[in-house]
Amino acid sequence: MKRNFTFKTIFAALMLLCAVNTYAQDRTCGMVEHMEEMMQNPEFAHQYEESQKRFKAEVARRLSGEFQARGGNIQIPVAVHFPGANEADRACLEALAQNQIDILNADYTASNADINQWTAASAFYPGLNPGVANISFCLAVANHPVGLDPELLEGNPCVTIGYNFGGGNNADANWAGYMNFVVRDIGPGLLGFSPLGGSISAGQAVTMNLGAFGSGAGCPGSGIVPGAPFNLGRTVTHELGHFYNLNHPWGPGAPTCAQDDGIADTPETGQETYNCPNAGTQPGCNAGEFVLHMNYMDYVNDACMYMFTPNQMTVVDAWVASIAPDFKPNVCTPPAPGFNMVATNNEVSTCPTVDTQAVFNFNYNTILGFSETTTFSASGVPAGATVNFSPTSLSTDGSFTMTIGNIGATMEGEYTITVTGTSASVTETVDVLLKNTCTQIECNTYASAQNLNLAIVDGSGGTPGQPFATNVITVPDLGSPIESITVNVDVTHTYISDLLVRIIHPDGATFVDVWSGNCGSNANFDVTFDDMAAAIACGSPTNGTYAPANPLTAFNGLDTAGDWTILLADFFAQDTGNLNDWSITICTEQPLSVDEFGADEFAIFPNPNQGEFTIKMTSGSNEDIKVNVYDIRGRSIFNSRYTNTGQFSEVVSLNNVQSGMYLVTVSDGDKRTTKKIIVE
Repeated sequence: MKRNFTFKTIFAALMLLCAVNTYAQDRTCGMVEHMEEMMQNPEFAHQYEESQKRFKAEVARRLSGEFQARGGNIQIPVAVHFPGANEADRACLEALAQNQIDILNADYTASNADINQWTAASAFYPGLNPGVANISFCLAVANHPVGLDPELLEGNPCVTIGYNFGGGNNADANWAGYMNFVVRDIGPGLLGFSPLGGSISAGQAVTMNLGAFGSGAGCPGSGIVPGAPFNLGRTVTHELGHFYNLNHPWGPGAPTCAQDDGIADTPETGQETYNCPNAGTQPGCNAGEFVLHMNYMDYVNDACMYMFTPNQMTVVDAWVASIAPDFKPNVCTPPAPGFNMVATNNEVSTCPTVDTQAVFNFNYNTILGFSETTTFSASGVPAGATVNFSPTSLSTDGSFTMTIGNIGATMEGEYTITVTGTSASVTETVDVLLKNTCTQIECNTYASAQNLNLAIVDGSGGTPGQPFATNVITVPDLGSPIESITVNVDVTHTYISDLLVRIIHPDGATFVDVWSGNCGSNANFDVTFDDMAAAIACGSPTNGTYAPANPLTAFNGLDTAGDWTILLADFFAQDTGNLNDWSITICTEQPLSVDEFGADEFAIFPNPNQGEFTIKMTSGSNEDIKVNVYDIRGRSIFNSRYTNTGQFSEVVSLNNVQSGMYLVTVSDGDKRTTKKIIVE
């Protein structure tokens, strides 16, 4: 166990060096490091080998007499994901997504406006012309996956906002069938990355940093603004080339004349090219040849890359043809008039001994002027329960609720309930889960010692100082997999953007970078990282609860037990500091406490309510009454202690609380009960 953990931690540290050692470069691409990491996964490696076999078979077919050149154009459906963006920016983000699609359609068909630069440059590359791919890109508008983003409406562009694609990873099975672009903060030093030879069936994605997607003004309200000199959308063009099996012109490893990309009409370069050199000024590996630095697969600025070669496009066409059966059909043509229904809380937990009802909320949206009356019904409801819809039907955009009543008469278990909307010409369904299992979310905090005073070794020029600062917290087996996690980190350090902070799971292979070069020259931070929180607001110090650089949901579903490690690395000289302390709060699903009060002793009303309710009970002890209210993730939002007078009656006000389900726990001496309430 110990040896295995040490080995995996060393490997993770090496991957850290690979991923961030490009801080000091100009254009950067994380494809090589990403592939090195992913190929450690046997399932990914097997899938990659199978994809390469299909690709080679397609190349062989194209070289045989069976292939008729320039067949039908292959249309590639695209979905764009902005995990950290603001829903209020939807119109801007949809326009930016379409802007990037337009750039790709031009770049991959040599119809981009700046291809005219080739006229002067071509003299240095005799016989070479720009390549044209037999593909086109569309932003999907129909048959969207349901239940993932409530604002992703049928007939609108396939753009998700706030959806945590892949739990912070770069593949999501919910999005198999699409060419996925993910635009998120991947830390300083990288513009983007992609798998080499990506998989559509696995829902893999091309990932771009916030300043490397699209062109123009971007969407400042979400922090997504193309940044010069990489502000013309060419990072996506470059990374997408990798997804379609194109390597860098210098080959799969570090630049050297001993290898190249295996493509005959790209000159052997032996070097990366940066900035914006003039044509014919960068000698290649062979006498009389010049580096084709205007190629999209090199590292020059966006304004100075403007072409693929014909043989590169042969590779792209062959790869796309080999994965074409995996593309989701019928998503690029606007849908027919109709409606969709989306549950805003598609899972509700109840317990027959505690609860009386469960309330599910739905949004109803019409498509292209649909105006028929839709009536709602449900199947799969537990025996003994009642069902009530409010309203019972809709003919325009709106919302409705389904209340499952008489829960006390039902059997424990999980029930998949199918809600059906029926109109004269259209029928749609949506499934929700009634988790009638008498469980609740409980959260436990585990902390390091106070005043660790653990020195963070200074780095230099983008290379992290070593040894890395590490500390371990041992967490017991909580009996259930992780539902959610928050992490608190307290650091004293000048110029905190020098730092990267990584949390490593006991398996040694799963990790999340919660801090990645944030906040510039600010000093010190004491931050609780919570996926549901807002983006970091920098200060000196930076204190509060903020979203991590990468989602902590990567840990969801994993075991709790073992040694959790924090790793801190500093990448630049002159500014130093220490880790003061840190803690991790792990939420798991646990059995709901049994109601120890009789029905005539305890009551909460009204329920549902608007955030204010009354607790009445008859106490049999002389101890104070304790009232705690938790959200469904187990976070405390209210706690108070009351003097016991025997007949207890108190009004509880949850100020400005969001609508949803909450757990109210009341303790009276040895008695303790938990009831669920619904805030509307």
